Amino acid sequence: MVLDGERDVSDIRFGQALARARKRVGRTQTTLARFLGCSKGHISHIECGYRRLAEVSVAGIDEELQAGGRLVRLYGELYAPQALDWLDKLHHLQAEAEIIREYHNSLVPGLLQKPRYAAAVIAAGGPWLTTQEVEERAKTRMGRSNAIVKSSLPYLNVVLDDMVVKRPVADPLVMFEQCQYLCELAESGRIVLQFFPWDSRPHAGLNGPMMLLSSGTAPDVFHAESVYLGQSFDDPSTVRRYGMLFARLQANARPERESVRFLREVMKEYENAQ
Repeated sequence: MVLDGERDVSDIRFGQALARARKRVGRTQTTLARFLGCSKGHISHIECGYRRLAEVSVAGIDEELQAGGRLVRLYGELYAPQALDWLDKLHHLQAEAEIIREYHNSLVPGLLQKPRYAAAVIAAGGPWLTTQEVEERAKTRMGRSNAIVKSSLPYLNVVLDDMVVKRPVADPLVMFEQCQYLCELAESGRIVLQFFPWDSRPHAGLNGPMMLLSSGTAPDVFHAESVYLGQSFDDPSTVRRYGMLFARLQANARPERESVRFLREVMKEYENAQ
């Protein structure tokens, strides 16, 4: 996508990420130019989105700036999108994020799903899938989520509608296990979990699920999903607006301890129903 006839959005995003990574380790444009064997002006043009960094230089720059592979992943995501479907792109964004803020009004987010819950959700949303296909997709989802949740980063701030756990998408045992897992994550401090009460108003989440991802080496991203597609936006004004919506959801949701008490009450209901 070309902006103002001169700059490409992908070039702008990578340039911003490069500048942040450079400043984080205290490098100047001059020292980076010396490393690449080019002029300071060329580095400035890359960081401002007027030039594209040559692919052969990305890995070396990533190592020089101690970016931990983030610049390499971002470059691949921005300039080779045909090789990735939207779920792959989302996974890359989640893996490089330092903070993830997520709201869902109907399901437990994929990052926080247990295997049997994930399989039930996938099967319900794709009745044309075979049992083997459902199992394969659930396995892929678990591999992606475990890699992120078991790490110290990103920080996860999650707001869920009461209906996410009150409406059973599987049998009581599966729902009990899923609620128990959420409770463990919340009580361990791995996630900040809040539930949005059924009768709380105003409801800033009526437009559906949303996710905000923040990274120290790339622009903040807003991600939204429909029934068949996910889209990500890093336009600053869009991210700010939806950041405001998420803040309102947090403000009107139950506090953390009260949310855990609510979740334990729901767990008892599923335990008694088994």
